Amino acid sequence: MLKVFITGEPGVGKTTIFSFLINELKGKNFRIAGFYCPEVRERGKRIGFEIVDITTGEKDWLAKENAEGSIKIGKYTVMEENATRIANIVAKNMDSADILAIDEIGPMELSINSIKELINKMLNSDKPLIAVLHRKQKAPSGGKVYVVTLSNRNSIKYEILNYILNNI
Repeated sequence: MLKVFITGEPGVGKTTIFSFLINELKGKNFRIAGFYCPEVRERGKRIGFEIVDITTGEKDWLAKENAEGSIKIGKYTVMEENATRIANIVAKNMDSADILAIDEIGPMELSINSIKELINKMLNSDKPLIAVLHRKQKAPSGGKVYVVTLSNRNSIKYEILNYILNNI
């Protein structure tokens, strides 16, 4: 089964490429289920991350600076209850999807049991998968890994898209 993993250093454009792929595939009438975790900035400063369901656009906080909670990743507090709510929405949308998508598989997402379970369910699904991996996260076996760099980020997105379309 098709499994594509995108990785690279912070700021090279992994999420931008992920978004490009999702939009291109949606434009070709593929139904996508999954989530992405964009950063939230206030006055130019990153204050946290949201978690967004790709199918519905429903979103909530994944992690936030200066918040109450027991799970800390760096300066961020993981918002477990909020993330679990979105994970449940994603899980409900998986059955009707053609392709599954995750941005990203990293320490923050894996610190929440419901998200970790959802990621494992998606990784073990028979459906095609596109996932962004945190740079320190090892790629699961059986997938094709693309390493994004500043020098290849403008061309690699087309290479990945063509690979997906030729192997779906």
